[in-house]
Amino acid sequence: MTGGGRLPDAVVFDLDGTLIDSVADIGAAVNRTLGERGRRRLSLDEVRGMIGMGAGAMLEIALSATGPAPSGDEVDHAMERYLTFYKAHPAEHTVIYPCVVEVLKSLRARGVLLGICSNKPLVTTNLALRALGLDVLFAGVTGGDEVPHRKPDGRHVRLTLDLMGAAGASAVMVGDSEIDVAAGKDAGLPVVAVTYGYAQAPAEHLQADILIDRFDALAEALERVMSR
Repeated sequence: MTGGGRLPDAVVFDLDGTLIDSVADIGAAVNRTLGERGRRRLSLDEVRGMIGMGAGAMLEIALSATGPAPSGDEVDHAMERYLTFYKAHPAEHTVIYPCVVEVLKSLRARGVLLGICSNKPLVTTNLALRALGLDVLFAGVTGGDEVPHRKPDGRHVRLTLDLMGAAGASAVMVGDSEIDVAAGKDAGLPVVAVTYGYAQAPAEHLQADILIDRFDALAEALERVMSR
């Protein structure tokens, strides 16, 4: 529900854990990568706890959790194999969270520019968006491997806004994790956090301006944060 109040000019979204539940496809690619190295498989709960800082950091954690700590070259090679596996199946088991498409379309209809600020590689970000039919909704998309400073650095968020053509516009960050909240705050933006994603801390500890349990509460949350 929305009261028809003022919305921001732009909204920057995290992707995994915020708009889509992608852990099954990420986990499948991680486990194929580990399997080539004779490492044990990770459960989806384990993988979920590794998502957020980008694929390289995730793979370093995954390798360390299943054997000796990897060298930089080992992580780089694992990254190549992971990307090969993930690009082949970017959205086989990934689902869009309930109400996301309807809410995003409604925001666009009300003149709000939408963007994606993800720490996952840009190529896999775009592949997942296209496979799910979400790519047409966004004015700008950034991935963690294509920016000089990635989340939780606020410059990643600001770069996304620049790409969206929304530099200097009123904007809000929407995410699911400590990383997203920190990035939004560092960029000087108010932050709305969803409670259903991949955060490692309890939702009430995220220090977002507003928490929402369901995505269809987003428009009202945006109006509330803009009225403050």
